[in-house]
Amino acid sequence: MSGGRLGRATAACRWWSPTAIVAVALATAIAGAGCATLWPRTTPAAGTSGTGASTGAAGAGAAGGSVEQYAATIKANSDRSDHESDGKVRADLAAQSSSAADACLALDPQAAACQYGKAVATGMEARAHPTRAVGLLGSMLQSLGNADSTDPNYDKAGPSRVRALVLIRAPGWPVGPGDTDAGLAAARRAVSLQPDYPPNVLALAEALSKTGDQKGARASYAHARDLAQALPSGPERDGWVHDAEDGLQQK
Repeated sequence: MSGGRLGRATAACRWWSPTAIVAVALATAIAGAGCATLWPRTTPAAGTSGTGASTGAAGAGAAGGSVEQYAATIKANSDRSDHESDGKVRADLAAQSSSAADACLALDPQAAACQYGKAVATGMEARAHPTRAVGLLGSMLQSLGNADSTDPNYDKAGPSRVRALVLIRAPGWPVGPGDTDAGLAAARRAVSLQPDYPPNVLALAEALSKTGDQKGARASYAHARDLAQALPSGPERDGWVHDAEDGLQQK
């Protein structure tokens, strides 16, 4: 893969790796909040790298007490992790998020926010610990399924959207659970639930591309761009436009 193509892939929150095990880890890492197809893009705040990130993460990890607070803790940690280059800090953030997700589930095991948060935390764990990624990826999919059963519209059809991205990006059997056809079905479900949310249409476009429907993929990328451009300008909207345009440039 050329440096330019890899750079575009990174910007669009895609992954590539020469080894299957790292590919699985990066597939699960899509749960990071900076990925435009999951949670809104964020700009790194002051003190979110190096030692500052570790201190900020500790503060986020200490929050809790309600489903909403635990979910916010996981989101804040994944925001920081997405902009963090220090592996130790990412591992700490992942551990804190996993603890917050477990506490959330203990408080309300049926809450979609807790199940979805567990999936996000598991993705962070897989990124931090690549050798455990294969097992973690299965757990991530299970949590997404639980969240979908409770509230399929949570985070704008997030359970189906994230499931689609994991399935189309992960290696297939016997290395991992990747399944482009199942991923396409999940992406179509996300769009059917929340058709006007650009990340869902972006996920569908990627799934169509992975299954060989380039014409359909281009149409979906163009539609995602139009949906995003109709929104007020801001970091997440601009990120969605960028990802759609990046997809349209692919051959």
